[in-house]
Amino acid sequence: MARLVAVCGATGNQGGSVAKLLLQYPDLYRVRALTRDPQSAAAQKLADLGAEVVKADLTVPSDLKSALRGCWGVFGVTNFYDPNIKDDPGSEEHQGKNLVDAALDNAVECFVWSTLPSSEKISGGRLISRVYEGKHHVDGYILEKGLPATFLFTGNFYENLVYRSHMTYDRERDIVEFHQPIIKETTPLAMLYVQKDLSAVTKAVFDNWDARKDELNHQYLYVANARVTPRDILASVKELTGKDGTYNVLPTTGVPDRDVMFQIYNDTGMYGSKELPDENIAKLGVEMHGIDDFVRDMLAPHLGLPLL
Repeated sequence: MARLVAVCGATGNQGGSVAKLLLQYPDLYRVRALTRDPQSAAAQKLADLGAEVVKADLTVPSDLKSALRGCWGVFGVTNFYDPNIKDDPGSEEHQGKNLVDAALDNAVECFVWSTLPSSEKISGGRLISRVYEGKHHVDGYILEKGLPATFLFTGNFYENLVYRSHMTYDRERDIVEFHQPIIKETTPLAMLYVQKDLSAVTKAVFDNWDARKDELNHQYLYVANARVTPRDILASVKELTGKDGTYNVLPTTGVPDRDVMFQIYNDTGMYGSKELPDENIAKLGVEMHGIDDFVRDMLAPHLGLPLL
């Protein structure tokens, strides 16, 4: 019998990637797509693909208890671009803990949590971002409560080049413009192609849970393919489209906690000397994708540029 998996943020980048991949395997998984707006176009598209779309707000514990009823698995994520979190970064921790409590109440057997390390720890106490700390505190809560879970340390999303309009093509000047707050052009960033790889790693955890639970339970998986600089990204665009590019550092994201987060990337990076891709992901049979894949699949079409 197919197992029921609740997917948080199912109309967003992370949750959407997981929901759409699991929906391709109806013999293995049934998808309950959680969203605050079941009437949105993205939610309706998931319904058309076979998902059960359920209204759920992570700030409302009663929503979550009923939304997770009967679920074997959960993909959990909070979104620091959410207006509720933008206005109150501490809300991210509360939302995550609400989700954990609901999973415990419903005896969820496999909880996959998208998270980040402690900014305080990786910066030696110099830089503290509540965006990082909120997710990290949820990790601790999961461990404290003994919820069966795997932690996914995510990289920086290639998709933000498109969704956050970091990169555009100036047709009149025939040049690609790359605008990004805080981050230097030589800063190595642990990068992740969410649509291809976050979804694949999450499914691999679900697929392998029964056979490898002792190994996967409370394990951290580093979901990033490689460390890539903004300069490297422009080089890939040049190689695949023939277009030159410029890089411009913007002074701020407009949100202090995000500014701190981006400064961490410049100063210390996210994951120290951890080798990428993570050998433990390779053991799950997942082959990660890189910048050239993203440029071919998404970025060049977004910019309106043909491939050479």
